[in-house]
Amino acid sequence: MSSINQNTIRTSRMHLRSTTQRQERRRNLPSALARQTRILETRRTNLGNIIRELEDDLRQQRGALDALTIEVDRALRRRDDEREHYEWLRTERDNLRYTLLTNFNQSDLGMEYRELKRRWFEHVYNEDENTPDANYYDNFKARFDQVSALFDELMDTGLAPIIEQKALARERYRLASEHHYSLYQQQQYITGVISDLTRRLEIARIRDRELNQARGKRQRKSKKRVKKITFTKRFLKY
Repeated sequence: MSSINQNTIRTSRMHLRSTTQRQERRRNLPSALARQTRILETRRTNLGNIIRELEDDLRQQRGALDALTIEVDRALRRRDDEREHYEWLRTERDNLRYTLLTNFNQSDLGMEYRELKRRWFEHVYNEDENTPDANYYDNFKARFDQVSALFDELMDTGLAPIIEQKALARERYRLASEHHYSLYQQQQYITGVISDLTRRLEIARIRDRELNQARGKRQRKSKKRVKKITFTKRFLKY
């Protein structure tokens, strides 16, 4: 009898210890779930802040890009205008050179210049034993050089104003081109920043959806566990 009673008591104690352990695990279960929920909510909060910062940055960068695009378009138009003005001046210079040359050739000095030039080339390339004395050609060459200098001075004086305008137009075109290129480089940089922010924002939103789904699953699981614990308590009560 004593052995039977001892076995009965031992079995009862083992059963009670096992039940107590299960109850302790169940009591600890809500605290672990709460801890996991807090971690999940912290992650969602941090991710929400990141998403808002990315959205603000993206909005600012897009505004900057819109304003810069207007400046780029203006700079491009100015560059094109400066280039057209430079090309027009270059055409005007060529036309003026042609006009000055035509007027000079039709003048007495121009006709003398052509004759001296012809005779000089003939002397240089067709010299023979019938050539007059050297003094003749020395005097001839001196007059040819004098008329040539007058022709160069006439051309330089007539073309000087438009050549100066052309140089200024070329400088303005260079500066306008550099300004446009600088703005264009900034535009491309901001475009790259917007592309990177858009990519990061999309990743953050996907992660946020995943965390929301995980939060919903944990809430459903927590409700099921509460029901199981309530059922067990009711069962143990009776």
